[in-house]
Amino acid sequence: MDRNGSGVVEVKKVFAGFRSGLEEMRRTPILIALLVFGPAYVIYFFTLFAPDGPALIHLEGETIRTTLPAAFPAFTTPMTSALLAGIAGMFLMESASTADSRLVVAGFRAYQVILARLGMVIGVSAVASGVSIGVMMTAFQPELLLWFIAGTTLTALIYGMIGLLVGVLLDRLLGIYLILFGSMIDLFVFQNPLAKETPVLARVLPGHFPLQLVMEAGFKGAISPDDLGYTFGYLCLLTILGIFGFYRATGLS
Repeated sequence: MDRNGSGVVEVKKVFAGFRSGLEEMRRTPILIALLVFGPAYVIYFFTLFAPDGPALIHLEGETIRTTLPAAFPAFTTPMTSALLAGIAGMFLMESASTADSRLVVAGFRAYQVILARLGMVIGVSAVASGVSIGVMMTAFQPELLLWFIAGTTLTALIYGMIGLLVGVLLDRLLGIYLILFGSMIDLFVFQNPLAKETPVLARVLPGHFPLQLVMEAGFKGAISPDDLGYTFGYLCLLTILGIFGFYRATGLS
């Protein structure tokens, strides 16, 4: 077989592994329900009960005036997409061991299985972000919509990779608690743009730079290249750790 033909076969195997992951998700209807209905519940809840009144968005060295009904859906959108992507990533990792071992026995290479799983994380992050932003758009229109979408999706991807690592290290119950409370503490407490002061610890947490990017796109009308660069750096680091942990946990060879 020539090199082009071999490349086509390699790609087909990655897509076959991706479809296998979709089948695993289909057997977890609660996960699908969370991805579809979770954003509507959380974002609509915060928007519905947001009190009328002014609000101050505190970004790096700048304060922007807005309203609470605009601020609440803006910063709960990346929070919700991150939470759902993290839980989905953890469930994907949990279902990986047996299913992916079968793929290797069927002739798949380790990197093909890993690419398929990373594709699943990207897919669920995109779905969680898309549904969250769709709900948000009924109440808030960001200044830079495309950058807002990018920042929200990057936040979801970061937590999706964290979910993979949590699935490697912890059991399901403890992992769910860690993703649930960890994302809430990071994005809703430490990174809250309505808070006047940002704790020192907040700057090293995974949600800091992507949430700054989202809020800049939402209210400032311009993004910081530093925030974008650090966000990609954080994502690359977590992706490498996630691949390594996934490889070790599933025993792929």
